[in-house]
Amino acid sequence: MAYEGPIELAVHRFKYQGWRRLAEPLALLLAERLVVEGLSAGLVLAVPLHPSRLSQRGFNQAELLARELRRRLALRAPPGELVRTRATPPQVGHDRRWRLQNVQGAFVWRGEDLRGQSILLVDDVATTGATLDACASALREACSGSVIGLSVARVTV
Repeated sequence: MAYEGPIELAVHRFKYQGWRRLAEPLALLLAERLVVEGLSAGLVLAVPLHPSRLSQRGFNQAELLARELRRRLALRAPPGELVRTRATPPQVGHDRRWRLQNVQGAFVWRGEDLRGQSILLVDDVATTGATLDACASALREACSGSVIGLSVARVTV
């Protein structure tokens, strides 16, 4: 879904204005897309925020979406956590190359070996996919199976 119009407004309110109750309808959109596309996985994970950003915002919008998806789809919580190991500058306004370099090595898996389990990796908005790619690399290093990036909306660049 394009990041424009009502979806852009909803995601903005959810992420920046703290309208946490939007997690449920936005996760419903994600769940419906998974059904339509015929995608499934054993685990659902969120793109993590750095602790400083989490403290500033007060919540991780991607985690709220992932939690709601786990509930709706009766999926398990992961046997560990994906962690953002360093604060990265916001990606807004930068090209794909800059974004890839910005998040390279910024994530690590802390927990049990993932033993080939397939993973749905949730974020609110995807632009170039650099953050999802960096997270997927960390999960593959932990021996995950396929990693499917899933976002509420996609910015067209």
